[in-house]
Amino acid sequence: MKFVELQDLELINSALEFDTPDCKVVGGCDLYTTKAAGGDKKLYKSIDKQLNSMYQDNLMLSSSLSPPSYSPPTERGMLSKSSENTGSSSLLAGSSLGSSPFGPLDQISSRRTFAYLIAVLNASHPDHDFSSLRPVDFKRERSANQVVNAFNNTLFGVGMPVPPRLWEIVDSHIDLKDCVIYSHTPSPSFLADEPGTIWSMMWFFFNKRRKRVAYLFLKGIRHPSHLQSSRRNSKHEDGNISDEMEDYESEDEIVGDLEMEE
Repeated sequence: MKFVELQDLELINSALEFDTPDCKVVGGCDLYTTKAAGGDKKLYKSIDKQLNSMYQDNLMLSSSLSPPSYSPPTERGMLSKSSENTGSSSLLAGSSLGSSPFGPLDQISSRRTFAYLIAVLNASHPDHDFSSLRPVDFKRERSANQVVNAFNNTLFGVGMPVPPRLWEIVDSHIDLKDCVIYSHTPSPSFLADEPGTIWSMMWFFFNKRRKRVAYLFLKGIRHPSHLQSSRRNSKHEDGNISDEMEDYESEDEIVGDLEMEE
């Protein structure tokens, strides 16, 4: 993925970084073209191989669990290749990997879209490797309006207005009406690796015609003072536990001395 640097998006990114009484909010919109760059081709091949292996495993499992079909002797000889192909297609559709938020995973276009999002995440978060994510870790959003409302309401919820012209600028670079939109909710392990991060939201706007992906994100980070207070409280609790253990050990020593005196 090739990062597209644009001045108006940088202004939006600056406006989406602010402090609230409860936390610091960091947001932004990164724009990428789908042209492969760096290690993207290697990543795509790895993801394609992984998905193909998962698909075949599920296909075999589905086949082994399906009851054998019965047809009368007079009909057995009438089965044609077309009916066999139809049965095969039905099996593919019934597989748990036959469909996904990106469409049927036996189609290259579906796999490639999934790979684009993984590449975007890896590029935007170079300290993390997202190649272990699965298609089911993403959600396909119903409409751009729902995503816009969800994003705006998140800002309102932390007491901030939507930056002027935010959606106008995003639309000018990605054409919202022509986008397929996906979202991802990071796992607790991802949040644990991000110091102080308490919540995170991610959306991906994919415009196949323009060969672009816009990555929109928001996250809340504890204020440094809150982190220090939390650490002090943790140390204080640890100190109390240590004092209690020392008192307990002292009592054991006294009891031991009394027993020895008897």
